[in-house]
Amino acid sequence: MTQSPAYDEHLLEASDVCKNCLRRIRVERVDPTRSGMGVEYETHMSRHETNTEIDWGPAESVTDQQGTFCTHCGTESAFDRLWDDVDFADPQLPADEAKFKELCKNAMRSLEAKGVSIDRHAFATAALSNWDDHAPVDECLGAATEHAIVVGAMSSGTKREAVVQR
Repeated sequence: MTQSPAYDEHLLEASDVCKNCLRRIRVERVDPTRSGMGVEYETHMSRHETNTEIDWGPAESVTDQQGTFCTHCGTESAFDRLWDDVDFADPQLPADEAKFKELCKNAMRSLEAKGVSIDRHAFATAALSNWDDHAPVDECLGAATEHAIVVGAMSSGTKREAVVQR
């Protein structure tokens, strides 16, 4: 658990986001179910068609061999993580920097797809600044998420004020 409630809720502990690559792997769908004369709506999660694939994998029983896997990193569960902070250890290495930037992009896309208003520039600046200081990846992304939400809310408030004053 990080020190960022927004990051934990929307990305790290969310069942619709892959914890390994931070891409959305499930989308919400609304199913109408009939209850008497009225109509109620239930929300369910279904797999993200472009970010997941149904495939076969090893399992203890034959019936459990089919699963839904992330097309980007190959994990089956939203809560599996295949990397550790040491995999992103050196901000000076181009490969480590590219992996970290990819996580940042995925995090921003997932937040925006969930309807969270963020400032992309503020997110990227905060994430890279913390990562350059050798902070753990989740702390970098958590701080960036909090900062981007605050800046996004402030800028949207300024935009609303400008529209009201016209």
